[in-house]
Amino acid sequence: MNFVRSLGVSIVGVAFVLGVAITDSTAADPVFSGPQVGEMLPGIKLNGVYDELAGKTIAPLDDAGDSPIVIVFVHDLTRPGFALTRAITRYTESLKTAKVYVAWLSDDQSEAEAFLNRARPSLNLNVPVGISPDGGDGPGSYGLNRNVELTILVGKAQKVTANFALVQPSLVDAEEIAAEVAKVVGKSAPSKAQLESMAFPGRIKMKRKERTDRRSTDQTPAKASDR
Repeated sequence: MNFVRSLGVSIVGVAFVLGVAITDSTAADPVFSGPQVGEMLPGIKLNGVYDELAGKTIAPLDDAGDSPIVIVFVHDLTRPGFALTRAITRYTESLKTAKVYVAWLSDDQSEAEAFLNRARPSLNLNVPVGISPDGGDGPGSYGLNRNVELTILVGKAQKVTANFALVQPSLVDAEEIAAEVAKVVGKSAPSKAQLESMAFPGRIKMKRKERTDRRSTDQTPAKASDR
């Protein structure tokens, strides 16, 4: 009986160890989306959404030529993902020497356009935004994975220099991505604080206003009735 019980415990233990090993192996499996480092960036077309680009065709690779470029493919929308998108697009745009685009992927083009216009104040993107005419899978030549939330490609001279396929993006990813963008333009990488301020520009303005209001209050002479 003791032998049987011991054998049962041993089998359970081995199964548990194997289960953990399999789980760890699965968790470590890389996720791929889009052309990989060293591969060419195929030309793409996007339907512009905002301002002077509304209703016009955007051709990111034609526009960038051999200059550094960042393309953020949006497969899905979450708050953390868009904090990251704001940080990376605002940082890239601030460099002046790199082009940056947000490519929205959706199976419903008209609904995507309506949403982007409706949500513009909260999305707070200040770079070209376009909708891929190729639907939720995006351009076929890119081999994008619609099971990730964001695919962020960094490139130069029409080639991929960095690829980030993010299933659950967060602002934590910003430093690594921004470092790759800085590398292709020959700049030092930005700090975590800089990226956070770009991710939440409204929050920074609010804090500045609060400080200004506090200083004004502190410097206002007290009334006789208050003394």
